[in-house]
Amino acid sequence: MSELRIHWKINRLDEGEEPDPRFAECVLEIEGRIECGGETAGTVDAFYLFSENPASSTAFRELWDCDSRICHVYEEITNQGLRKMHEPIPRFLDPASGILCVHFIGLSPEFRRKGLGGEVMRELVRAMADPRIGLVLLNATPLQHMPHGYDHFDEEVRDLPWNSPEENQEALMRHFSGWGMQRLPGTRFMMAAPENLRDVRNLQWPPCPILDQWNTCWACSGWIDREEGDFVESEDGLFHKDCID
Repeated sequence: MSELRIHWKINRLDEGEEPDPRFAECVLEIEGRIECGGETAGTVDAFYLFSENPASSTAFRELWDCDSRICHVYEEITNQGLRKMHEPIPRFLDPASGILCVHFIGLSPEFRRKGLGGEVMRELVRAMADPRIGLVLLNATPLQHMPHGYDHFDEEVRDLPWNSPEENQEALMRHFSGWGMQRLPGTRFMMAAPENLRDVRNLQWPPCPILDQWNTCWACSGWIDREEGDFVESEDGLFHKDCID
């Protein structure tokens, strides 16, 4: 297979006071443009969430509820009355309580059926699953059956089979089980411990600068101290004054 490269973009969604997400509870949105042999092959979309107690009401309010898609994941994998995640998730989250959840891996037709999807998953885990991550979740909803799928995707949905949603999801789950993942009963998710997918992790996490819409300059990606007041906030984003002079 040609050389795989993923161009990452990470956005911080929470409003945590600690500027460095490596030392804070946080939720990060991850987007990756997949390149194979110098050609664009598709996209991968995921999120990274770390909380000491991810099933708690505090974690829901401050992290999961930052984005509707992430909120829906919480609702599906958690018994909200008991504030406890469905089994066997708690066993994965002890002692590492972070979750890496993959929304989708979408490939153009010419790059399918070559093992590239599994390679993308392993590279995602290598790059994004730092030692705080104890569980990897993968949404098994087929792209063509996602809400507004044909509006949100282009090449990624071309020539995909148009069977019933249940039939296509079952086929995907069987495929993902070959990657070393198991089903989370009663949900659309597959799951695995990070080490089951990739035994080597990135020691230089994160693999790219993290944009923070609340405290990061959109021009230079540098941290903005709001107490100093040396910044400008507009419809175009947040900027150091020096970056727009």
